Amino acid sequence: MDSWKAYGLTVIALFLKMFATVLIQAYGRFKSNSFSNPEDLAIVSNILGRKDAASSDDELVRRAQNVLRNDGENIPIFLFLAMTYVQLNCWQTGVLIYFPLFVASRILHTVAYIRAIQPLRNIVYQVGILVMFALCSHIGGKIWVS
Repeated sequence: MDSWKAYGLTVIALFLKMFATVLIQAYGRFKSNSFSNPEDLAIVSNILGRKDAASSDDELVRRAQNVLRNDGENIPIFLFLAMTYVQLNCWQTGVLIYFPLFVASRILHTVAYIRAIQPLRNIVYQVGILVMFALCSHIGGKIWVS
C-alpha cells in the first residue's frame, strides 16, 4: 500500500476512534443528565421535556473526557511524526507496522480507560509512546544520513 494512503487511513481511523469516544461521553451525559454548563442542560431539558437539575459528571463522562484529553496530548504528535515519516520516505514496511500498531494501541487504551482495566491501559499507552520513538529514530536516521 502507498504510504500516503496508509497515512490517510490512519488519520480516518484515529478520527473515528475519537468520535466514538465523544459519542460515549454524550451517552453518559444524557443518561446521567450531567452537563458541564447550565445552558446545555436547559436546552436538553427543553428538547427532551426533562425538568431534572444538573448533576455532577458521572464516572463514564469523566473517563471519556480524560480519554479525549489524553488523545489530544498524543494523537497530534503522532500524526506530525507520521507525516514526516512518510514525507521523508522512511522504511516502507514501518508504515505498515507502526501506523496500525499506534491505532490499535489508542483503541485499546480507550477501552481500558473507559472500563478501568489496569495494567492494560498503561501497557498500551507505552506501546503508543514506543511507536512514536521508533518513528523519531527512523526520521532522525533519514535526516542524518542525507
